[in-house]
Parts: sequence; C-alpha cells; structure tokens
Amino acid sequence: MNSKPSIEERKHALRLYKQACKITQLIMQSYDIDEYNAITDFYHSETYKLLSDYNTKLWWYSVYAIFDIYKTERETGSIFNSPYIFGECV
Repeated sequence: MNSKPSIEERKHALRLYKQACKITQLIMQSYDIDEYNAITDFYHSETYKLLSDYNTKLWWYSVYAIFDIYKTERETGSIFNSPYIFGECV
C-alpha cells in the first residue's frame, strides 16, 4: 500500500529544493562552473546527504552556512573541518 507523504515530509522536500537551488547558484559563482556540474557536485556531496536527512536539522542553517559547509568539504575533503558542524559558528 502506498502512503502519502506527511505534511512535514512535503515541507521538508520543498525547503530542500529551495535551498539546493540557492546553494547551486553560490557554487556556480564561487567555482565558475556550469549549472549541471554545480548540481551534480552538490547532490553527490556529504553536505547534501546531511541536508536531505530531516533528522540532522541542517536545514535550519542559512544557505550561506550550508554553502560554507559544502565549501569546506570540497576544499578539505571532510565536512567535519567546518566550524558549523561542531557549533563553533552557531
């Protein structure tokens, strides 16, 4: 039996879509890459994986903070080098 997504799940999906669009724009501007590559890079990142998981609450962060986490991951190879992950910037 197929169950419909809850209101919370639908809200999260919409929020995720909006944040991903804005972050993709930031990636394109910062790294001078096209939209396809920006989307692909972001969707395959650990940052996106955590953002898409409702329980991590990463979606509470601003798109600029999430982009900073992505940028740290891209430049150092780990999201755990970001001060946002350990609450140093919160």
